[in-house]
Amino acid sequence: MRLQPRMMASKDGISWGEVPPGLREKAAALFEEKGRKEQESVQRFGLVRPQISTVAFGKRVVAVGGRLYSSDKWKFFSDFLRDYVVEILGVDWCKAEGAKPEEERHPVITWRTQAACYMNAQPAQPDGSRIGLITGALAAFNCFAYDLYIVDDNGGIDEEWLQRLKNRELFQGARHELFAEATCYRAGFKVEHEDEKDGRTKHAEFTARHELTGQRLSIEAKSRYRQGVLGVPGTPEIKPNFRLGPLINSAVAKQTSEPLVIFIDTNLPFKWADRILGRQSRDEFSRPMLALLDRVKEQHNGTDPYAMIIFSNHPHHYALEQPNPEQHLLSVVPQPQTVHPLALRSLHTAAERYGNVPNVFSTEYEDPLLTPPNPWPKTRYDLEVTGSDVRVLREGTPISQVFSVEDKDRPQAPSQLHEFLEDAGLSRVDAHMICTYIEQGSSIHAVFALR
Repeated sequence: MRLQPRMMASKDGISWGEVPPGLREKAAALFEEKGRKEQESVQRFGLVRPQISTVAFGKRVVAVGGRLYSSDKWKFFSDFLRDYVVEILGVDWCKAEGAKPEEERHPVITWRTQAACYMNAQPAQPDGSRIGLITGALAAFNCFAYDLYIVDDNGGIDEEWLQRLKNRELFQGARHELFAEATCYRAGFKVEHEDEKDGRTKHAEFTARHELTGQRLSIEAKSRYRQGVLGVPGTPEIKPNFRLGPLINSAVAKQTSEPLVIFIDTNLPFKWADRILGRQSRDEFSRPMLALLDRVKEQHNGTDPYAMIIFSNHPHHYALEQPNPEQHLLSVVPQPQTVHPLALRSLHTAAERYGNVPNVFSTEYEDPLLTPPNPWPKTRYDLEVTGSDVRVLREGTPISQVFSVEDKDRPQAPSQLHEFLEDAGLSRVDAHMICTYIEQGSSIHAVFALR
């Protein structure tokens, strides 16, 4: 005979009785709501540790790893991230970098400064908050800060790696390693770091174990350095090349004990990434990508020397003062495959969650875990400036109306382009910001609206 589940309650821990029906229904609803919020959190942020945060003595207290941070100035989670980065990198170091000329400054300090200036320039809302279109600088800093928080809270920060992160010349590679490790935590992996002081062998960045399947993977992260970008000396290329084969071969040359997963940062402006990482059709890679994969396979005796390659492109730094460009992600898995497909699929899904940064604190008794869901803007617009004409493409198809850069957008007299953008579902602030860049003669790609 199977016993039916019963909900029991006790006032003293000794005498137990069945919960009254009204209380039982209320408790069941609370448990159901808590489970729903946890599922929503996983869908947006992955399988990372939940935030541990509360308000005590008039201050917001946040736990990260085994440390506590507190302030009476953190209304939103992004407020905490802004100060958390300074604490991790060092207050004195951040001040020293901030005092340097902008062209010599560390990228993280540049992002933080530009993001703060931009948000402070936005009109204040009734609750004191400020709302604006996400710029490249704002996205670059928030995504960096949240990845840093994830790695610190779920596994801890290695001091040697932190020093590379603070080194302007080594930052780009260390930043991509940060993305790779944060992605593994989002995907439900445990990370085991290699001994960086052991120089006898070339080993991968770390080993990751998928907790659900037990699959172990060797993880290697490579980033494509380009002249004039992210602190690299030189003039930016007009037409950047797609030589990623050396990065793949360098990763394959590492001595790994587990199937190899390679994270490749292509580091391209949006329009070039779209040509290379975009698909010709639903099931076909672009020609440059197919040529790359065939060349690597040929160099390794007709075999694919990896279990998976995750190509990503996060072009925040190419548009620091403009609307944040769309990111690209392309995962390549050779067939047949001996690695557990669920482990690989979870990595791709986790990499897609890059850019999802919590806005509010999640506490058990106060703040909601997630803000109420808003309609997600899915319609893409590209705004091309040719001379004084502004042509708009909706989902790749030109619309009939042509706008002009001479039609200036003013608070009391919005331009025709401004009104068009608001009709498409953008806010007044976002529409004005886009018009400002258009008036300067700059084309803008991948603006997403509701309609």
